[in-house]
Amino acid sequence: MRVDTASGSTAQFDNLDALTRLKGYVSALRRRWFLVAIPLVLGVALGWLSAPDAPGRSAAPGIIEAAPTYVRATHVLIDESQSADAGPSVNLAQAAYLVNTGEVPERVAAQLDLPVEEVSQSMIGLPRAQVSSVEVQAIGEDEDLVVQLADGAAAQLIVTLATQAQADADSERDRILGQLEKLDTDISALNQQIVADPPNRSQLEAQQRSLTNQYSLVYEQFSQLANRPPPTAGLATLETAKPTEISEEEYEATKKTIREGADYVTGAVTTSVPETGESSAPGRGPSTPTRAGLGGIVGLGMGVGLVLLLDRFDSRLRRREDVEAATGLAVVAEIPPLTRHQQNTLEVVANTQHRSRAAEAYRVVRGAVLFALATDGESARSEGATVLMVTSANPAEGKTTTVANLAAVLAEGGFNVLVINCDFRRPRVHKYLLAVQNKDDPPFTEVARFGSVVVTNTNLDRVRLITGLGEDDPEANPLDVVALQRKIIQATRANFDMILLDTAPFLTTNDASELLSETDRVLLVVRGGKTKVEAAHRTSEILERFDAPVLGVVMNDSSEAELAQYYYAGYATSRSDKRGRSDGLREPGRGGEANGNSSGTHDPPGDRPMARPTNA
Repeated sequence: MRVDTASGSTAQFDNLDALTRLKGYVSALRRRWFLVAIPLVLGVALGWLSAPDAPGRSAAPGIIEAAPTYVRATHVLIDESQSADAGPSVNLAQAAYLVNTGEVPERVAAQLDLPVEEVSQSMIGLPRAQVSSVEVQAIGEDEDLVVQLADGAAAQLIVTLATQAQADADSERDRILGQLEKLDTDISALNQQIVADPPNRSQLEAQQRSLTNQYSLVYEQFSQLANRPPPTAGLATLETAKPTEISEEEYEATKKTIREGADYVTGAVTTSVPETGESSAPGRGPSTPTRAGLGGIVGLGMGVGLVLLLDRFDSRLRRREDVEAATGLAVVAEIPPLTRHQQNTLEVVANTQHRSRAAEAYRVVRGAVLFALATDGESARSEGATVLMVTSANPAEGKTTTVANLAAVLAEGGFNVLVINCDFRRPRVHKYLLAVQNKDDPPFTEVARFGSVVVTNTNLDRVRLITGLGEDDPEANPLDVVALQRKIIQATRANFDMILLDTAPFLTTNDASELLSETDRVLLVVRGGKTKVEAAHRTSEILERFDAPVLGVVMNDSSEAELAQYYYAGYATSRSDKRGRSDGLREPGRGGEANGNSSGTHDPPGDRPMARPTNA
């Protein structure tokens, strides 16, 4: 049963809709999940370990360490001299200038036991006239030290300003007291002169009145000074220092400002000062969780890309559509993967597990075979058994497993089946059919013997096996063996209903092609994930060149087949074989090709005994 398609090797991925492509990609990712998981885990691990603050990360010898962390701490002082009774206003620029000049850095250095030069080069004061405040900033790599510098400088600045304010108040008091004492002395001297009644008495009295007025004014100043509150620094803490991470560029810019002086000191035109807002540090990069997440995303993308790239260049057949495109033949059944136990024990699942998905799939093959034979018409043989060849392109694709299970379901339907081992180089079918299931089972007996050829009963009712066709003779001539196989087929046709030929791989030897003249139908077997497009396409071409009566393809290890497909896919293709005129199906027979149109479905034979098909 041949399907009209494009060239098999080039049409594997052509004309597939988006959903089919997506299913193919998902299937590829499921098959090669480890190629996605490994880059994902490595990406997360590398991202995590590359972070400077990664837990447990230590710098190994010869490895470049991560960039240092730069921190800025800012202590904010507010001007309290704006209130009515707080004394004179504070000169904010002068107060900011004192942060890293004079006594303040010396006292902070002594307090923290650090060099004065290091302290003065790590602090700066910035006046904020708009909000009547002073910011005391400290920069460095040690968070604790930077906070101590900023808070210590602010405290020492308050002490210095308070000391200066007290000194200024004392100086003002002394000045006023001196003026009062001098004026009092001058007034006393004038009074003595006036008592003597000199000729210029009127002039002396005028001077006395002037000095008395001055004394009153100075004394009023003294009274105001005495009524003032005690002198203070005029600044108070609004917010203590808090460390903020900064970039290396901000750190270097602040260091430069400290060395050269801020704008309010140098008188530069620009009034911009380093910002104190929170900043991410380009030198450090993202945090550890962010790095790990980014690494995971990169690893995931690389893994998915690698899987899709490998899938693109993977020529192994995995989907029914790919098989039909490569061979031009209809897939009559998709056999689900067998378990490891079933494979190791050479179990005939159609006989041991009647209700399994695999057994139902082999019944689909049986239905397709019987329905195709019923529609052969004049192309069928006049009498005798129907000979069905089961072959594959290469070894280990499941043709022997297919033969054993197909024999089981045919016998289950009431047919007398003969299995002939035609792969004399690597015989395996006897391991399935002659396997002893229980130690108490009777041994298998010979039904007949013709020289080296032995007809043996099997562990399946109605199934016989022929062996001895060159298997035990390493010097056997392939031409003689094939000739003997033909004679056996011709001699046994009248005694059985179905003859199954387990042949050698089609592309490995020419044994199978030599038996096509004795074959009524051919089943091509492919294995999902193993058979390659080129091999399947080449086998299909050879069969078409020999005008072989190919029934279709049995696809083993089809993991994507749905349960419903196992029950109905084979039957639908069998019906399309009968009436497939408009759907592109064509059936090559012995004498040519018969086209038909298909519609509807065909009920498969059940478990009851079935009548032997009548061949016209």
